[in-house]
Amino acid sequence: MIQKLDYTLREHNGLNILDLSGDLTSGTADSFKSVVHNLTERDNLLINAANINFVTCGGLNALLDVSYNARDKGKRIVIISADTDLMEQVDYIEAYRHLTFAATVEEGHNKIELYT
Repeated sequence: MIQKLDYTLREHNGLNILDLSGDLTSGTADSFKSVVHNLTERDNLLINAANINFVTCGGLNALLDVSYNARDKGKRIVIISADTDLMEQVDYIEAYRHLTFAATVEEGHNKIELYT
């Protein structure tokens, strides 16, 4: 089974939004982390998870990795539009204190301003 994760970067009110589409798994985690690490070198980032089809443990670890990496740089990542499955996985591993979520771009923007 080929796993694929596509990225589209856009800007909204001065904030970068990375739209993801596909599967976030151990097979796609390295390229995902590389893209996000590069983006958070310079700025905060919203990750739009609305079109993520499937997330494995390796994908969750990648989300945690990019979140920790951004915080180490004084930046923040907010995950927007996560579906119920992803939220249940985060709840199951008790990772809420390590990841920041928002329902909308505007809420994500407000959280970034609040936390940085």
